[in-house]
Amino acid sequence: MVIFEQLGMYQEILRISKPFGALNFRREDLSMIGSLLARLPGVDCAEHYGDYNRVCGRPELVSMLLKRIPPEKIHCGKRVLSTKQDENEVLLQCSDNTIYAGSILVGADGAYSSVRQNLYKELSKVGALPKADAKPLGYGYDCVVGITGQLDPRVYPIVTEEYCDFEAVLSKDGPHTLWFMPLVGNRIAWMATHDVRGEGTDEERNFRFSEWGPDAAAKMCEQVRHRPCPYGGTFGDIVDRTPPDRISKVMLEDKMFSTWYSGRTVLLGDACHKMVPFGGQGANMAILGALHLSNLLFDLYSVSQEDITRVFEEYSLLRRKPAKASVDGSNKTGSLLHKKGFVADSVRHVFLHWVPNWAIKMMSDKLNARRDQVNFLPYVKLRGSFTGSQVNPPSKRIVSRANNNYTRTGFSPDG
Repeated sequence: MVIFEQLGMYQEILRISKPFGALNFRREDLSMIGSLLARLPGVDCAEHYGDYNRVCGRPELVSMLLKRIPPEKIHCGKRVLSTKQDENEVLLQCSDNTIYAGSILVGADGAYSSVRQNLYKELSKVGALPKADAKPLGYGYDCVVGITGQLDPRVYPIVTEEYCDFEAVLSKDGPHTLWFMPLVGNRIAWMATHDVRGEGTDEERNFRFSEWGPDAAAKMCEQVRHRPCPYGGTFGDIVDRTPPDRISKVMLEDKMFSTWYSGRTVLLGDACHKMVPFGGQGANMAILGALHLSNLLFDLYSVSQEDITRVFEEYSLLRRKPAKASVDGSNKTGSLLHKKGFVADSVRHVFLHWVPNWAIKMMSDKLNARRDQVNFLPYVKLRGSFTGSQVNPPSKRIVSRANNNYTRTGFSPDG
């Protein structure tokens, strides 16, 4: 949240989102298994860390960001065909025959990144690509998602609640888990996941389950539309209140790539660390990756290959460990939500009922051990009672400029 505050978007992000309050686990008959709370009587995130995590729809987030980018900076319909780089520049060719040249190419183009594929092709030719990076992403879940239109609060009073409490409804014997998340604007975001991890290899699953068009989404919804909804009625009632263009079917995959950069090309977000959504960390990790890479690039004094490699290496060192932890943690949360049987039920019971607040607080403190900021913008004050967070230092370029100003005016930076 501090990054949004630095960028002048704090109030707008509050307006388009709800504070995350809890994750409730339910059985198929809607009886409660247990809850993870982000507010009292659990660990109150706003009091401790200054803000709750916020939940908003992707369309609203994208719209908010687009409003702050000059239109001439955005080029649509630019499918990347190939990239080429040498000691002096990197070239990018698009499907419309346009070619772009630059000093640095950042591949933030998703799990099936064309930039990554071209980079790995170059490395593979010279035997420099690790075998693990050449393997496909781990495909573990089929998923259909949607956001309803505006709902009648008299029928779904949950939409008027201040907090967004996630509802995860596990199936008794089947492979599907249902998710419900109230949003601002009297809407509900929903998701149905199908655990396919036990159905062959990643390659075989890609062949069997890779349909993703409207018909495939409708077919998957049909399989679970009879399931009860925690807000009343059925899952099918929620689907029927969702505009067709707001329903999508996707494959949920994960993979931690080991090669994040080479030459003048660097990868960011899902292009280098794809995770399943169950830990809620995909967007966070991408934003923090962009933060650290931007901070390092701002202090780049030359575009020599040596200096660019140094920046890419430092970026990789900063982000690799937290990204790996998020990929692994999200994978484990997925198992917690989908595994069946006595052992799985016992693990869920222990996790939701026997882990004390102090242990949850300790884990949360570890996640908040660093709250870095954009180093070339004015810093904002950290809120909350937690004082254990470290913050990155200001830009070296900014500090140097300030020192020079002090010197020219006859003052020293030490006072």
